[in-house]
Amino acid sequence: MAAPTIAQVNARVREVADHIQPLLAPHPGLARRNAHAHAWLGIKTIFGDHWRERADLATVLVFVEWLDAHPNDDYEAYDGPVRHLQADERGLLFETGD
Repeated sequence: MAAPTIAQVNARVREVADHIQPLLAPHPGLARRNAHAHAWLGIKTIFGDHWRERADLATVLVFVEWLDAHPNDDYEAYDGPVRHLQADERGLLFETGD
């Protein structure tokens, strides 16, 4: 099976966000919840700001499926896999040491 692509992740996030939009509970300080923003913020929270380059996309999809099943849970409740790629898996020529 081929590794997932960013386009596949984007498409699945759109599907899940559309599905959970009516399920989101009200949140203090927000007039209306935005499921798309909720999903992307969850990905950034769990996998980091540079998730597109560093996260194993298969584990990102596992998180998106969890979000579909648990739309109102805090991101910290996610206990599924979080895998970050090593430099050689990302195709980088060298590691920065940061």
